[in-house]
Amino acid sequence: MADNWPIPAGLSKEGKEAAEVIRALLVEKGLTDHGGGGQFYTPQQWRDREEEYGLGSQLIITHDGGDHAAAFNPDYGDYALMEELRLRLDRANIYPEQCTSWYTAIYSR
Repeated sequence: MADNWPIPAGLSKEGKEAAEVIRALLVEKGLTDHGGGGQFYTPQQWRDREEEYGLGSQLIITHDGGDHAAAFNPDYGDYALMEELRLRLDRANIYPEQCTSWYTAIYSR
């Protein structure tokens, strides 16, 4: 359900596009249960949390405890899903970079 993944206001054009691409993939694959730990953040929200990594990105997505984690964290072993997401983001000239085991930042190329 896309309602589980609201896109925050205040994102750049690239950040909003990345969130839309990610959300579409999650809905398509039935990976919308965020487990209470998954959501999108703007870079400003991330700074406000005083997080260390991903501050220069266009978007941050947390994935701790959600079924969507396999699209971001290689420890889940779903390399085909990770590659599919990477290719979709690449078409928008953006790319994911895992910062820790529980969140990933999305950057412009």
